[in-house]
Amino acid sequence: MLMNEKLLRDAFGDFLAQNGDHYPELVVLDADLSSSTRTNRFAQRFPRKFFNFGIAEQNMMGAAIGFAISGKMPVVSGFSIFTTGRAWEFIRLICHDNLNVKIITTHGGLVGEDGSTHNALEDLSLMGTLPNISILIPSDIIELKEMLKCALNSNGPFYIRLPRGSFQTIHNPHFKLHMGSPEILKEGKDICLIGIGSGASLASTAAEIIERDRKISIKVINLSTIKPINVPTLISALKNVNKIIIIEEHNTYCGAGSILTRIISEHTPKLIKVLGIEDSFGESGSRVKLLEKYGFTLQNLLIQMNKILDR
Repeated sequence: MLMNEKLLRDAFGDFLAQNGDHYPELVVLDADLSSSTRTNRFAQRFPRKFFNFGIAEQNMMGAAIGFAISGKMPVVSGFSIFTTGRAWEFIRLICHDNLNVKIITTHGGLVGEDGSTHNALEDLSLMGTLPNISILIPSDIIELKEMLKCALNSNGPFYIRLPRGSFQTIHNPHFKLHMGSPEILKEGKDICLIGIGSGASLASTAAEIIERDRKISIKVINLSTIKPINVPTLISALKNVNKIIIIEEHNTYCGAGSILTRIISEHTPKLIKVLGIEDSFGESGSRVKLLEKYGFTLQNLLIQMNKILDR
């Protein structure tokens, strides 16, 4: 976690509390985790629009279906792995009927001291298989706020995945979200780094340092929309590079990297490396140590880049 940056879940809680009046149909549902997800801030301002279901994610998601059918707009909160894992069948029903439910979770990816069981390294696989749902992963607080506006002003199911901690700010205050399109953070021609969530800031930082040391040109893309993906725009953004590294805090099996490699291989085959969690549940420990262990560091990114550039 970056100590000088606000937690994304704090920004999420503040956004709901500050904008509850703007969305009269908004209700917020929680599974006894509101102090962690920060939805307790909405509960304090709008107690009649907040519902705590206890540790019962399936009941919570079932109630969200009822709220949506009745014309309300439920925001469902909780930890990423428990919300998506325990209630997946109910989420499938939401997507099947294209209901207006916003699933916004915290503690995505490697969560550190909360423990191995709380790591969410499979949720994108679970959610990505479902038709009709939009899947968004912010790279910083500025992008998160744009995503929240987009979700609450759009019809249909959304899944927005937040971390436990904070991400380095990489956007300026005037940033506008273009859902579905890759965001080019930096142009380059020798290799492209595609960052997802925390991977975007790692890619941005690494590109600047590695370019200076190795004298190469690195393109950096922030891919914050996992679904839907604007395929023509993605392929156009990659047309001038032949080697790609995708960085995501997720299992490399069936995650965003798998989705991207399929799309890219069908349209413009290139050499691709996915930097993620290699078929593991992840361990317990400090987030800094976990990022080091699983290779989300400048040193490992340089190693992987050298390997792919030499091929």
